Amino acid sequence: MTLLRFRVANHRSIRDEQTLSLVATPRRGQPKPKSGEIPPTVRVVGIYGANASGKSNVLSALAYMLWCIRDSQTRWRPDRGVPRQPFRLEEGGTSRSSFYELDFVHRQTRYSYGFELDDEQVLGEWLFSFPEGRPRRLFERSGPDEYKFGRSLKGETARIAKLTRANSLYLSSAANNDHPLLGDLHRWLTDHIKLARQIDFDQQVRTQYTQQLLRDTKLADLVRRLLQAADLGISDVKLRHRPLSEDALRLLSAAGRELLSKEDIRELETVIQFVHTGTHGTRTFDFGEESAGTQVWFSLVGPLLNALLHRSVLLVDEVDSSLHPHLSSTIIRIFKDETINPHRSQLIFASHDTTLLGSLLDDGLLDRDEVWFTEKDETGATSLYSLAEFTPRRDENIERGYLQGRYGAVPYLSFDRIRSIFQQLRAESDESSTQPSESAPQDGDPQPEGQIAGRL
Repeated sequence: MTLLRFRVANHRSIRDEQTLSLVATPRRGQPKPKSGEIPPTVRVVGIYGANASGKSNVLSALAYMLWCIRDSQTRWRPDRGVPRQPFRLEEGGTSRSSFYELDFVHRQTRYSYGFELDDEQVLGEWLFSFPEGRPRRLFERSGPDEYKFGRSLKGETARIAKLTRANSLYLSSAANNDHPLLGDLHRWLTDHIKLARQIDFDQQVRTQYTQQLLRDTKLADLVRRLLQAADLGISDVKLRHRPLSEDALRLLSAAGRELLSKEDIRELETVIQFVHTGTHGTRTFDFGEESAGTQVWFSLVGPLLNALLHRSVLLVDEVDSSLHPHLSSTIIRIFKDETINPHRSQLIFASHDTTLLGSLLDDGLLDRDEVWFTEKDETGATSLYSLAEFTPRRDENIERGYLQGRYGAVPYLSFDRIRSIFQQLRAESDESSTQPSESAPQDGDPQPEGQIAGRL
């Protein structure tokens, strides 16, 4: 699975259609791909921008598209319409449809799949393949129940169309009804593009995934060596069985313990322990006793290995969260290294870590077609654009240029405005302190240096 492009419109802060391209920009002296050829792609894309500029929403849009593909037929209620998150900072924004499209390569064939939907139903859905570079329609849907099928799409297409609800995707329904080609595409899309967000629940899921790898002897050795290479002071990692306490068992019984399988109970009774070696021997620490950085790195190791081993796409929101810049850069180097990543698995990440930029000539990890920016306009709408649009010189320091605002996508903070806020607060505090109080403080009462202390 290789991603070429992702297009989205009317999703959260993304009001107008935006495109994220993973197609590599031709280098000087390199021939452009011939018509019909699958273009070369980059293996890493980094998205930069100010806080709340829409970086996470680009990743969220792709994750939402995959969620629709996976669950629309099996988990969406027929009478509940379409759960979506349109742009809300404009009158009429919630009534406009949302649009998602993905260009990708699967088994040496390029495909383009997308859909359009509103709050009630699917308004359009399409899937094209490009054998020898020419578009070939596999299916095209107009409205909830009008379909056109290409001659090359075999199987019970018409029967599946009748089983597809107005608020579910045909691709989801086809997979649920065991269509050979569409089921294969469905599995690869939903199994080979994964989002890792730095929130507690997602990190817990990723941690459990890495924990599962420790049960495989070969993969456990890979996990162990990656932990050691990260210079976290860890010499080994182990899984230990620890029976649940009586209080935990009572809580499980109250919640319906019979709903849990033996495997679920086994996972709950398994703890991850890290071994540290010091001058006075070895000591063992539980997962919760480790630093936030160690926990984040451990939780990312599983998805990272999964992407590398299965030619997948890994989406990481806030790749620099709790990680030292050297570890963040290591993740990028892993995906860009042809020896480590011969299958050309891809990484798309959002970050504030400008040290990853550097200069294109010397220490910059990212090429100009691997750096993207998000910026909000005065209406609150996100725009997405590439550093390649600026054609920076090879010796240009991208980090410095970005921080200086040369490419936009940085917060424009007014420190004078911040100072005036506190000056006004201080003035109001001084004014109120001159007013006679109803009762004087008694001896022994706490008396902060100024009334402002209480207001802060």
